[in-house]
Formats: sequence, C-alpha cells, structure tokens
Amino acid sequence: MISQYWKDQIPARPLSILVKNQDGTDANLSGYTIINVKMIGTENETINMSGAVLETAAKDLGKIILRWPTDRSLFEYPGDYVLQLELTGTGKKDFTSTHTIRVRELGRTFR
Repeated sequence: MISQYWKDQIPARPLSILVKNQDGTDANLSGYTIINVKMIGTENETINMSGAVLETAAKDLGKIILRWPTDRSLFEYPGDYVLQLELTGTGKKDFTSTHTIRVRELGRTFR
C-alpha cells in the first residue's frame, strides 16, 4: 500500500499503521519497550522525525498511530519517501517492512 501526501503538507490526520507478522497475522508488540519511526526522503536522505509522536493504539494487535510534527512539513520535495518502524525490547531489535509515501506537487508530474 502507498500513502499519498502533498509537497509542504503538514498532515492534520495521523497515519494509522498496522504491523503484521510474516504470515500476515497481527503482530503482538507487547514485548517491545521502544518503538521508533524512521523515514528517508526522495534522495535516500534521513528525514528528521523530531516532533512526530508514536502512540500504541492496541499494542497486542500491532496498531500504531503516527502523529506528524505540527511545526513544519516533512515533505519538502515530490517523490517517494520510505517509512519504517524500529522495534526494541530486552535482547531483541526488529524492523517492520517499509511503507512508501508518495509526495506529489500540483501541476508537476511524478518523477
């Protein structure tokens, strides 16, 4: 699945994330004490995610809510951004599959 946003957008609505196991079932994230969000931009650069807030809506069902920063847009350029969660617990560190965010600019074709 690909989410779509616009260049310079500061989304009012949070992004709902449902983490799945490799077999397609809902992941139980209860064993993870730290969940971080990482995002890279159109040129594979690290996006500063400060101000973004992750909330666990239902940790046992893998439901995470990402609230975007409200002081600036993370989407400076049109193109594909890639988002991933880093899950850390005692003696373990896992990463989710990536999620593509397509950022568009009105009047400009996607590159």
